[in-house]
Amino acid sequence: MEDKLLIRFLERKCEVEEARLVLQWIEQSEENKAAFVRLQSLWTAIEMDKATELNEACVRSIMHQVRASRIRRNWYWSIATIASCAAAILLFVFVYPYFNRTPEYDYEALLKNIPSGKEITLMQGSDTKLKLADETADVDYQKKAAIIVNDTLQIEKDTDSKVLNTLHIPYGKRSKLILADGTLVFLNAGSTLIYPSEFSGSVREVYLDGEAYFDVRKSKDIKFQVKTAYKTIEVLGTQFNVSVDKESKKFETVLVNGRIALNGNERQIEIEPNQYYVYSESTRTEQIRKVDVADYISWKDGRLRFKEERMESVLRKLEKIYNINVNLKNPKYLTYQVTGNLNLKNTPEETLDVLMSILVPDNHLNRSNMYQLTVNK
Repeated sequence: MEDKLLIRFLERKCEVEEARLVLQWIEQSEENKAAFVRLQSLWTAIEMDKATELNEACVRSIMHQVRASRIRRNWYWSIATIASCAAAILLFVFVYPYFNRTPEYDYEALLKNIPSGKEITLMQGSDTKLKLADETADVDYQKKAAIIVNDTLQIEKDTDSKVLNTLHIPYGKRSKLILADGTLVFLNAGSTLIYPSEFSGSVREVYLDGEAYFDVRKSKDIKFQVKTAYKTIEVLGTQFNVSVDKESKKFETVLVNGRIALNGNERQIEIEPNQYYVYSESTRTEQIRKVDVADYISWKDGRLRFKEERMESVLRKLEKIYNINVNLKNPKYLTYQVTGNLNLKNTPEETLDVLMSILVPDNHLNRSNMYQLTVNK
């Protein structure tokens, strides 16, 4: 182990990968653990203003003792054992968490800072960086110093991983987002994603309120987490859809491919491709079933597919997508199970007429008498 690296490690100035190398070296042998304890004790004994005076010669002296001879199996063995335990405690309680911890954020508090309005809003920390009146927005974080919006507009990026970004998509709009690691996210209407400009540490963590489709960039060592108000999804690299509806207190996810896991009511659950998981916060119940994933991800391509879904649920989705309110003249239709395929590029009226034709296929019926549509302002 290089002396300079150990010094940087003690000064907490080394990179995460360098820290891992030191931690691996400590775990390689009892001699290394004992040496680390002696070195750590010496370091902490020095006053903070003199800490930098522990130079390479000091470290080299201790390392020389380790390399010169192996520890004899005598009374010193007991001391070495105690030292090993102390090293382990220092390692996992103080040192390891320092380099691998993920900051705890009050995401719900951050959601309250989003300014009201009908524009797509991008924030860095508490500062509003962008408001877009466009129907859609493509936001890209892959460049080092800039955020690219719609391929042309550049916004200076705050590269501090502790400063969170917030992308809010109001009702009636959608967005595509590429995170710094290359992960692709489609955000549906009425959704918000909170995330850092750059990922650091052992976890890539984002927070979702609403609905999003994720195509996560694979990483062997750094897992991806999608946190929500109800559940957290852990990912290694995959494609999946997540929906959080606080009004109905419901969490849903469907897996396209790869592997995801989440905490169920009684155990950790792994979701397989083409499986749908739903959790109700109101009743604390959960369910897993096989589905056609296209019914759950078609929204990102401008279509809405549904199979034997309650009319009430379909209308709720259309209200978010178009930013409208729909009132059926006959409330009994809300409980009907409907199947269909709607083109979201049509106007709200055209889409609702197609939906009403599923309920009442009589071409002579005046369908406008079946519902009242109000556009939100």
